[in-house]
Amino acid sequence: MTDPVPDEGDPDPERELEVLRERIRRLDVELVERAAERIALARKVGEAKRRRGQATVDYGQERIVLERARTAARERGLDAGVATDLFAGLIRAAVIAQDEDNLRASEAGAGRSAVVVGGAGRMGRWVARFLAAQGFDAQVLDPAADEAANATARAALPDAALVLCSTPPAATAALYAEWAAAGPPAGVVVDIASIKTPLVAAIRALQAAGGRVASIHPLFGPSTVLLRDADVIVCDTGDDAATALVEELFAHTTARLVRMSLEEHDRVMADLLSLAHATAIAFAAALPPDEHPVRSTTFRALETLAANVVRESPDVYYEIQAMNPHSAAALDRLRAAVERMSDALASRDPAAFRGLLDEGRRRTPAPGGS
Repeated sequence: MTDPVPDEGDPDPERELEVLRERIRRLDVELVERAAERIALARKVGEAKRRRGQATVDYGQERIVLERARTAARERGLDAGVATDLFAGLIRAAVIAQDEDNLRASEAGAGRSAVVVGGAGRMGRWVARFLAAQGFDAQVLDPAADEAANATARAALPDAALVLCSTPPAATAALYAEWAAAGPPAGVVVDIASIKTPLVAAIRALQAAGGRVASIHPLFGPSTVLLRDADVIVCDTGDDAATALVEELFAHTTARLVRMSLEEHDRVMADLLSLAHATAIAFAAALPPDEHPVRSTTFRALETLAANVVRESPDVYYEIQAMNPHSAAALDRLRAAVERMSDALASRDPAAFRGLLDEGRRRTPAPGGS
């Protein structure tokens, strides 16, 4: 049965519009059906890759798919950018599906228990789901959880294979001190804190008491579903066995693991977190009290970033700034850059202003670059 086609010059414009909309609706459904079929095939490709020991991501194949889509679009008079966006989304969905299948197939946590301390928070919930997908019996211990769940988690904690702390740095340090005094859990204890300096002494105390301790920092938020472009910092605590166990959690994902020392971690975070957060917070605080009726592209991008930052936990973000011994140097650079901008404008010095932009270009990637 063919779709109804309105007669050219149909005297009933309402009928013509409805017929056209019905054709679009059918095409939309067909597009969704074909997308679902494509993801199902991508899962089979992922399964074949697992059997062959191949990596999930094949950038060469992705380039071929995107170029094929762009060529097909141009041949049909369609903007190649539309095809690029469409197929980039399909590739992303395929990699997410393959990642999920790889986690389930790994069964890395099969027969083992895990306790996520702070598991009722947004990142804690992500971690609990991540562990459960690998077969862990993941329990949540959190003041916001119900008492029955907490009782189960407390009972499991002493013998759990993995105890993951999704708590602020100061709270994590207090927990480590408590466990060092009372006897550490038998399994590997790992934090995901954004700042490591407040934890160093507590990690050493827990290790001295016989604890097995690792430390990581996932550089992504709880809304992340695709780990391909995500980094996970693995800090060296001196316990290679504990660190290897934690690294194994991400072995079947597309996340990139980066090893560094606890001290180096906080030096890097002074820029990635302290400087970035301070810039966003300062921008939000400098906005006028009354909202403008229009927004430029740049303003909208900065406003969106700042809005996300200022809605995070003030306590956690304060710790990130105040407890990192390298934050002050990063904020001094921010202050100096603003002063240089102000001086260049006050002195009517276009060369100095241009110098700021030139310096910025040297220190930032080109748009669209990797």
